[in-house]
Amino acid sequence: MPTVVVEGLRKSYGALAAVDGLDLTIEAGEVIALLGPNGAGKTTTVEILEGYRKPDAGTVSVLGRPCWPAGSPGPSWSPCSRWRSSTWSPG
Repeated sequence: MPTVVVEGLRKSYGALAAVDGLDLTIEAGEVIALLGPNGAGKTTTVEILEGYRKPDAGTVSVLGRPCWPAGSPGPSWSPCSRWRSSTWSPG
């Protein structure tokens, strides 16, 4: 099972499309790097994976759990935000 799956990820800030249709799958044990110039959407992508930002469109799951299920109220609710907690561990 992939550890991270991103499909059709989109995030805009006003008229600026920071992330526009990103598809990404990361398998267990893989190491990746997000490379690109300033404004390419690297930080925005990571912040969405961490649960800090909500995407405008697309799906994101970590360890098979959706980070932003339809109708979720915001970042503090995101299951992926638990990665920031020192008391939560997967399993």
